[in-house]
Amino acid sequence: MRRTAEEAAETRRSLLVAALAEFAERGFATATLNSIAARAGLTRGALYHHFTDKATLCLAAINELWAEAATPVWSRLDGPEPPVERVGGFLVAFFTALEEDTTFRQVYALSMRSAEGVPELEKGLHDKQVVMEGWRRQLSGLLSTAELRPGVSPDTAALAIINAANGTAATWLACPTLFSPAGEARALADAIIHGMSN
Repeated sequence: MRRTAEEAAETRRSLLVAALAEFAERGFATATLNSIAARAGLTRGALYHHFTDKATLCLAAINELWAEAATPVWSRLDGPEPPVERVGGFLVAFFTALEEDTTFRQVYALSMRSAEGVPELEKGLHDKQVVMEGWRRQLSGLLSTAELRPGVSPDTAALAIINAANGTAATWLACPTLFSPAGEARALADAIIHGMSN
């Protein structure tokens, strides 16, 4: 029985990884369950054993694989270093993962898209708003003890970090030949931090 549970977990993960790649490359509307199953090396029946429909699969791929890929990046906000140093480490890890970690990049790119006019994906947009608000609260709380520039509140600094990270990511995803986020990670992080701290 244990082996069967392990096999089911492996099958499910294969489907999530295949779905993420398919949705990232083709978009939700164009991706098909047949192509996802084929990419995973499985039958469509195996796919339906784990997921009831395309929207459920898409949201599961985003949520589950994001949690896995983002944990090493977000863990940089924890630790004994001063808050601004932790934010710098987080930004370096974020920009590096964006370019070098395929799963991080695919989930990030897919999660930044709209619901593509699909009502079933609307919940995903709400989840994205909840995540962004959580990100803002986490950064704002961390920066509440930092030495920020006069007139820059922890909330403002948190929003600036979120906007800078998302803007940098969106720019690179739209034009990957413009710069290397991993290659310029430290300089980008320093430029962002310089604008908010003493």
